[in-house]
This record gives sequence, structure tokens and C-alpha cells, in this order.
Amino acid sequence: MKLKLIATIAVTSLGALSLLTVPSMAAPKGKGEKAAAEKAGAEKSVKLPMPAFAGLKFGMSLEAVAKLNDADLDADYKPRFLAASPTESLQIEQRLRDDKAVFRRARIEFLDTPTGIDQSALKGEYSYGNKESLARLTPRERMGGKLTPPRSFFFFDDKLWKVYEEYKLGAESPLGADFAAAVKALSTKFGGAPKKVAADFQKGQSFDEAVWSDNDKIVRAVDRGDTLGVVYVDKSVQESLPRLRTHKLVDPHELDKDVKAATANPPTQPGPPKGADKKTDGKKTGK
Repeated sequence: MKLKLIATIAVTSLGALSLLTVPSMAAPKGKGEKAAAEKAGAEKSVKLPMPAFAGLKFGMSLEAVAKLNDADLDADYKPRFLAASPTESLQIEQRLRDDKAVFRRARIEFLDTPTGIDQSALKGEYSYGNKESLARLTPRERMGGKLTPPRSFFFFDDKLWKVYEEYKLGAESPLGADFAAAVKALSTKFGGAPKKVAADFQKGQSFDEAVWSDNDKIVRAVDRGDTLGVVYVDKSVQESLPRLRTHKLVDPHELDKDVKAATANPPTQPGPPKGADKKTDGKKTGK
């Protein structure tokens, strides 16, 4: 008899985080104790959420993501239009057009010249000269006074592969006062405990992280003190980074390789011959 999985758990959203469905395992039927033991030891099937907008998918172009942002802005602005006079509606419509244009103009190309993003906590999330780019959405107030989190959308050759959201932690935060509390809250939402990954500066990882994954995505919680980074990553792209990131940015302050080779092991200066300072044949030298 075929086994049946029958469970749907409705999980409330946390801030801007999406819903998560965790199927539970029904008791096996007709397979005996062995089948029961195998089912009892099986891991839960967990599908991690996508962030930001309904319908967001990895592989989307910036323009496709911008259209989802357009729809989100339309929903935010609708109550304003309903409450506005005809004159005010024209002004609101202009602001809406301006807000929609901001994201489309926000692309930063990571070419061969360092950018100001290198001075931010996002350093290490991208490389130069490999067709990578970034577009950022700053927080905006939604109905009810709630702010959206800062969001950074990362692209490879104009295909979305990563979204980085930032949340403030503290006594008033729904995620908790600190990183440990946030990881506990996210573990509940994501259906299990994460893998802990310590910071490794040699590998470009500046912060401690907690990591969850499913078949097609990775979610990283990044410990930045009073700020929590929640990063959604296309697993297939993450696993292909060594092949995709073949170009390395040249440090303008780095010594030329020939100079480095010449100065690495400087030649030793020859000293005086052995015994040159000794008396010869027992006689003193001089006039």
C-alpha cells in the first residue's frame, strides 16, 4: 500500500518573510516495523520561502523584478488615491511614477573599478568583472506605518540569483533582541535548526552565519550585531561560483609580480674571506 503524506501547516509571516509549508510524515501503513522505523528517522521535507514579492523567482531579469515592485507600489498607493482629491491624485501619480523608476535606475555594475559597496557589509557577496550587478531597494513606509526592510538584489548576467534583506534587532523587533533569538525564531519558521558557520576572513566571510537549505535554495542568517542579514540564494548558482567567477580584480596597490619575486628573497651580500682578519705567518702587517 502506498504511503500517504497528509499535512499542511499554516505559518504566519514574520515581517517581510514569506509563508513556509512543512509537510509532516503520516504513519506508514502495511510496511511493517522496518518501514515504520525508516519513516520515523526520515527528515522533514522543508520548502524554504522566497523573499520580497509574490511571484519572485531566481533567474528573473531586473526589469521583471521591477514589475513586481511596480505591483507592490500600486497596492501601497491605492488607499492614497482613494482618499485624494483630483488635484492631489495628479501629484500622487507623479510620485508613484518616480518611485517605480528608482529601482530601474538603481543598478550597480561590478566591472573592473571598485565601488563604494566595498565599504559596506555587502562586501564579499559579489565579484568584479564577471557580469555581476546589484540593484537596491531602500525602506519605504507601508500602510499601517510599517517599513519594508532594505533589500539588495544580485544578478549574474541580468539573472537574479540572490536577495539580501536587512532587519534591525532589539527589544521591539519581531525577530528578537539578538542573533541567537533571531536564529531561534527563523528555525521555527524554516522547520528546523540551521548549520552554524563561523566567520572566515580568508574565504571572504566576515560574519558568523546560520544556514538552512532545501533542494534549490540556501537561506543564510548573517550576524551583524544589531542588524540581521537574511540572504536567499539560488543553490545552483552558489555551487557554480568557481566556474562563474573566473576574473579576479587587480589590486592597484599590489606590487608587480616581478618586483615581488625580486624582493621576496633578497640576495645576501658576500662578507670578507675567512681568516682575512687574522695575522699571517705569525708576523704583524704594516710598515
